[in-house]
Amino acid sequence: MHDTQLSTAGLPSHALVPAEFAEKAMASVMQMHSELMDEKERRVELYRKLMEREQLVAELRMYVKLLEEKVESSKPQPPAAPVAQSLRPEPPTVPQSARPSPPTLHSTDPSHAPPLPPRVARPRVEGWKTW
Repeated sequence: MHDTQLSTAGLPSHALVPAEFAEKAMASVMQMHSELMDEKERRVELYRKLMEREQLVAELRMYVKLLEEKVESSKPQPPAAPVAQSLRPEPPTVPQSARPSPPTLHSTDPSHAPPLPPRVARPRVEGWKTW
């Protein structure tokens, strides 16, 4: 026989860990793993919210740009070259009641605010939760 006793796993008997210590260590590892997974889920959720807000901001910027272009195109363009006053025809007179009212851009009344573009429902991605 040899001087060192071998366990069933082929390790020396002094290398074995007491069962109580192993159970406490495993419980601690499992708790840390659970906390890590919760933190990852929280970070993924925060990232998803950030991406949704950035998407909304981008949509609103495009909407503002579209409205600015629409206002710009509705403004009367100045003539390219000055025309002599004697050659310019007299503009036809339009009665005040037939004239459209100019659009107000800085209205504080929320009922006159332009409608926002529709929000598109995005599918929830569950695959991100497992790493």
